[in-house]
Amino acid sequence: MHTAQDEGFLDLLYSAAVEPDLWVPAMERFADMLGGSGSWLSRISVADGSGTGIVSRIDPESAKAYDQYYGSINPFANEPDPVAYMAGWKPMILTDQDWLPRAELARNEYYNDFMRPQDIQSAMIIRLAAHGLEVCALTVNRPHSSEVFGAGEIRRAERYHGHLRRAFRLTERLADSGLAEDELETRHARAGDAVFLLDEEGRVRRMNRAAEDLLARRDDLRAVAGRLIAPGDGSGRLAALIGGAGAAAMGARTGGSMTLSTSDARPPLSVVVAPVRSQRLTVFGQRPTVIVCVSDPGAAMGDEAILTARERDALAWVAEGKSDWEIAVILGLSETTVRFHVDNARKKLGAVNRAQAVARMLRRRQV
Repeated sequence: MHTAQDEGFLDLLYSAAVEPDLWVPAMERFADMLGGSGSWLSRISVADGSGTGIVSRIDPESAKAYDQYYGSINPFANEPDPVAYMAGWKPMILTDQDWLPRAELARNEYYNDFMRPQDIQSAMIIRLAAHGLEVCALTVNRPHSSEVFGAGEIRRAERYHGHLRRAFRLTERLADSGLAEDELETRHARAGDAVFLLDEEGRVRRMNRAAEDLLARRDDLRAVAGRLIAPGDGSGRLAALIGGAGAAAMGARTGGSMTLSTSDARPPLSVVVAPVRSQRLTVFGQRPTVIVCVSDPGAAMGDEAILTARERDALAWVAEGKSDWEIAVILGLSETTVRFHVDNARKKLGAVNRAQAVARMLRRRQV
């Protein structure tokens, strides 16, 4: 049963998929719903604990301390056999007690010198995605004045787990597609997923270049009379997903995923459908919008990573030695958005850190 709180949170969460700045208030809202305090949306290596992320109600200085030392001793990240660990990885919800018993955690250096000074007694780790040896998760903390996270809070988090994973995947996909930016009309072609923006009635309002290319080369997905259809989808699953995501009442709006198989030897298309309503981007206006992201495993991709203009600009200023705060002022963005673009550029370039990302970007310019 959806409550007014549920509707408000889901609206905010899916809006964060197209406006990264909204992840912070979404994280705050979710922490409040679980009786938590601060939270951390992270992408962490299970090999050495290094990574990046967005923090909410957590002292930014703790992120620096984590980078400098505590990441290397993080008991929730550093695995003796990272490959074997990732082979068994599943998107699930855990607490700190699933890693270490309370008595053992109380003797741990990471807990005493890093968690306790931040007034963190208990942590809930909500796994969202995995990329190679890196794990993306939303961690919600509870202070010492509260009880540790229990079964009730885990059940409540499980209600939203699918929504959190879907919104996070869309954030990653839209960042790669270029559709999460305001300068849609001046963008060049993007590598990556095909992205369609539909109105609440299922009509295509906008698509990126990858979507145009997909419609041109494949016949298992078409735009007919302004609507996105799948001729071979005899069950009507795609139409049902689009209809559910475009429902008039936010509480009734749902998302989902599916595959579209073809009669030939090409790999099936992977489709994700989700509702979103952003009041901050003119591309969406005030009306409900449906986002359809389509991955084509059989599409030929070039070897060169393609960065968006924002990613190139942010990384260029990193190369000049500017801090995230300085880059935010220069580009007129928030520090959260700057970190988001820099990390996306790092991932696209296959770099392990910012310095390597800058080096690879500069080397590509010289070629």
